[in-house]
Amino acid sequence: MQILYIKHQSRYSTQSTTMDDYLRLVTYGSAAIMGAYVVGTAFYSPKLDSIPAVGPSGIFSSYIGAYRYLRYGKDMIQEGYEKYRVFRVPLIHRWDVIVSGSKLVEELRASKEEDLSIREAFNEILQTNMTMGPNILGNPYHISVTRVGMTKNLDLCFDEVRDEIEHTFADHLALEGNEWKAIPAQATVMQVICRTSNRLFVGLPLCRNRDYLNLNFEFTISVVVAAQLINILPGFLRPIAGPWISPLKKYLRRADQHLSLLVTERVRMEELGNDYEGRPNDLISWLLDVAEGEERTVPALVQRILVINFGAVHTSANTFTHALFDLAAFTASFQEMREEAEQIIKEDGWTKVAVGKMHKIDSFLRESQRYNGNSITSMGRKVVKPGGFTFSDGTTVPAGCFVNVATGPTHHDPDIYPNPDEFDALRFYRMRNEDDEEGNIRHQLVATNLDYLPWGHGRHACPGRFFAGTMLKTMLAHIILNYDVKLEDEAAGRPPNQWFAAICIPNGSANVLFRKRQF
Repeated sequence: MQILYIKHQSRYSTQSTTMDDYLRLVTYGSAAIMGAYVVGTAFYSPKLDSIPAVGPSGIFSSYIGAYRYLRYGKDMIQEGYEKYRVFRVPLIHRWDVIVSGSKLVEELRASKEEDLSIREAFNEILQTNMTMGPNILGNPYHISVTRVGMTKNLDLCFDEVRDEIEHTFADHLALEGNEWKAIPAQATVMQVICRTSNRLFVGLPLCRNRDYLNLNFEFTISVVVAAQLINILPGFLRPIAGPWISPLKKYLRRADQHLSLLVTERVRMEELGNDYEGRPNDLISWLLDVAEGEERTVPALVQRILVINFGAVHTSANTFTHALFDLAAFTASFQEMREEAEQIIKEDGWTKVAVGKMHKIDSFLRESQRYNGNSITSMGRKVVKPGGFTFSDGTTVPAGCFVNVATGPTHHDPDIYPNPDEFDALRFYRMRNEDDEEGNIRHQLVATNLDYLPWGHGRHACPGRFFAGTMLKTMLAHIILNYDVKLEDEAAGRPPNQWFAAICIPNGSANVLFRKRQF
């Protein structure tokens, strides 16, 4: 599971917020309630003395470590990885336990929900009962819709995916002649991802409505900020103040303005059955195929669409923004990927099957995720087993604690990936060719294993990764075939990432230069 801290700066958004603004908000808020929280922590926090800490671990001094973690989380996780197999890092409102090594990661993957709960972790990290609604995790049927409905319909919907990618790039690049043009990378990618995803979610023309797109951008930011504020409150204050902090009602009203008429008509048409002539093949239909009882009402469906956008858009947008910077910075494989894509399209046309054959593009995106992942931790779980959860090395993590995997250090471990600090676009392409037949699956973009964890691993791995993988590969192929790209400042190199605790955010203010492909 990946919970992303989002920084969005866009001329299409009605709000402009910086990472420093969020950091100040969290820091000042935590300082205001520090006294009450420290007292509660001293008497009621799980005892973790047996697990080594990175940074100070005293009742008061740990808050210094928590502030340091906000700024230098990457360094602290790396330090812990190099010293220990299991360690802990301080957050403002709790300690996180971090594990590493294939044996412990496998034990985490294989754990039961009643022992290590991903649902409880997700709910507490994002306070979903208040920020998204109690029914979202109470009845998470949208996960099966994402995993099954989207995936099985990708072939049928591929032309729509490609069409929206083409139109969005054309609209936002607006290139003329052969001149280079500076394009805001993150803002443009966000538009492409959101429009393309919503072409399959709600269709035309709504997927191109500017206010509807901004609604989805802003909802994610507001949920993450609200959850952080709720989480730094003492436990007894959360159910009292949380509903006032939550932005859910405001955004549901706004979503209703865009979606209610559309969803009402679709629910009415379902009275004819789910096989009526002209039934749209989109997210609304896929939800109605599964939803029962109260979940088939218009308000519940509108809420579910908003929440699915939360999970689908920003993670993919950050992933592709990283990849776009990597494409502009590490150009050695550009021509090889272009030639591969041209040959495959010449033989198979623009289809999902053709995109699946683009192994070099697949490798580039997989390497980009390894090299610049969205987070340096993943697979978060909350210990719910009474008495705690004990790993095979004897470490017991008490009930109520959170456990994560040290993803970033794993991806940069020289014992796992040779020359890990070198961006090698064809790393996984070669691994496919060198491995046995299983390598064709094991080393592809959407595959997960104990050494490759951007999507998580096991039964709780990202359910939308198959749709996301196809969309990202199609976007990259479209850029490679139609444009030349380069860094705005080649001497300075790739725009530096921005960090918030364990979260790696692509530079929100950096541009990439585009021009029409020169033949």
